[in-house]
Amino acid sequence: MVEKKFLKAQNEFSLINLDDKILIGFSGGSDSVLLTILLLKFKKTFKIKDIVLAHLNHLLRGEDSFEDEKFCKEFAKKHNLKIFIKRVDINSIAQKEKKSIEQVAREERYKFFNEILKKEDLNKIATGHHLSDLAETMTLWFIQGNKKGLKGFKAKEGNIIRPLYFLKKEEITNYLKKNKIHYRTDISNVETKFLRNKVRHEVIPKMKEINPSLEDSLLKLSNFLHIDDEFLEIESDKILSQLNEKIDINQLKKYHLAIIYRVLQKWIEKKTDVYISYSQLNELLKILNVGGTKKINIGKDYLVVKEYNNISIKKSNQLDEKKYFEYKFKIGETVYIKELNMVIKSFKKEKVNIEELAKKDNIECFDIPDYKEDEEFIIRTRKKGDKFVPFGKKSEKKLKDILINLKIPKNMRENIPLLVFRNKILWVIGYKRSAYFPVKRDSKNLVCFEFKEV
Repeated sequence: MVEKKFLKAQNEFSLINLDDKILIGFSGGSDSVLLTILLLKFKKTFKIKDIVLAHLNHLLRGEDSFEDEKFCKEFAKKHNLKIFIKRVDINSIAQKEKKSIEQVAREERYKFFNEILKKEDLNKIATGHHLSDLAETMTLWFIQGNKKGLKGFKAKEGNIIRPLYFLKKEEITNYLKKNKIHYRTDISNVETKFLRNKVRHEVIPKMKEINPSLEDSLLKLSNFLHIDDEFLEIESDKILSQLNEKIDINQLKKYHLAIIYRVLQKWIEKKTDVYISYSQLNELLKILNVGGTKKINIGKDYLVVKEYNNISIKKSNQLDEKKYFEYKFKIGETVYIKELNMVIKSFKKEKVNIEELAKKDNIECFDIPDYKEDEEFIIRTRKKGDKFVPFGKKSEKKLKDILINLKIPKNMRENIPLLVFRNKILWVIGYKRSAYFPVKRDSKNLVCFEFKEV
């Protein structure tokens, strides 16, 4: 049965090709021992050119770590295999880099494997991951709410192959015991203070009481999740390739939400090397549908900034710069504001639909009956002592208080454009209009303003 499932993985996924030179991640445990035994057994069948072992001593279990290393050397000698051994203080690296021991161990293993691959001119890495590992991995990420890991691993990912993909842990150990093949046992694998071990020894058994075929069910789920994810990744990559320094929100919103969040995640990671958390991603998706300027701190001194209809990435110190500007213009003219890369278009309109106008953040109209053709409007940033009368109110308030109430971050307030007429602030552009010159249902000959980022 073990050989049959091993061959099934080969037949379904074409893991091994003619003249492959395979490096086995060899811990000395049951999984890597069986993997090596089976690859040796079918070496001629698959026409494997070379098999090499790599053992990374994590220095985590005192004397046991060196006993594992000794076993691996003896195993390699017995089977006439070349073995590479390296000792790395995983615990010290984890503390220094503030990462989990499991994460550092994985990073160091594959770093070691790839060094050997290059040095020895090998082309594939074989690991002992099996079906029980897949079930544990999927359950672990489900508990932690991690979508990325929920689908589990595949039998083949790049140059990494997992020939034991269809085998359960008990099948592996039973085979080795039946054939009197020795292997090392890591006693730390039974300590349930580690989350993975708790899942392995407590959570999975409870789940199997409900579904005895749990591993097979999760395998099917994993396959379909990979299929769905691969399609969505391809589609989001197409959009990602067209993006520049800014994302046009209106263009982005043409796509399904499943595509949108992937594009945003990838775009941010590509620009900053930061993989944003799900809470940050949720916050980012929310601000796509609100007006004005918003920011999200994503770490490493980076901010994702939503300004009107665009999303960009900026360093925190970039937003501290005050960019005072002032532009004068008459109705019918279009103004380009270079400091914000924004265009303000002004025009007259006979009549507007008040309900439709209220839905738009980038257009405002005003009923100014005594407006004279030669009068000028001003677009500028705020000045000390600016006052503002909010729509629906009669008394002036400090503009500073208005901006605070609008929850505009302090380091962005200096760069918010204001529409000014006759020394009155008519519009905090993109955020809030004033009470001056309100539009009524019977209003005619209105003056209107529309902004757009370019």
